Amino acid sequence: MKAYWDSSAVIEACSSTPLRARLHRERGFTRTHTLAEVFSTLTGGNLAFRLDADAAAQTTDNLAADLDFLDLTPTEVLKAMKAARKKGVRGGRIHDFLHAVAAQKSGAKALLTLDKNDFNDLTTVEIEQV
Repeated sequence: MKAYWDSSAVIEACSSTPLRARLHRERGFTRTHTLAEVFSTLTGGNLAFRLDADAAAQTTDNLAADLDFLDLTPTEVLKAMKAARKKGVRGGRIHDFLHAVAAQKSGAKALLTLDKNDFNDLTTVEIEQV
């Protein structure tokens, strides 16, 4: 079974040859919103490099070819928001929580991320730090 890739793991696949090979070999699940996060990071200068919009769009397109997209319905997002307080979710952490909810929906064996702590207590899916 495929893993769910949060945005940070997909972005890391841009600079890690072994991780990029894993994504290509195994494919992965993610949300469509990840594409915007990848583009934002690649063009925003928070990395050791910055791509122009054309190069970032092409890189994002190349990554998307190895991903299957599984989005949450508005009802699922609202249900997650109603459960947020019980999970200790507030502010920007809602984005991680929605990745966790999507990972569970996908049936993925693991959720890949750069920071396991972002997902503490948010999901029953195994968290794998890349």
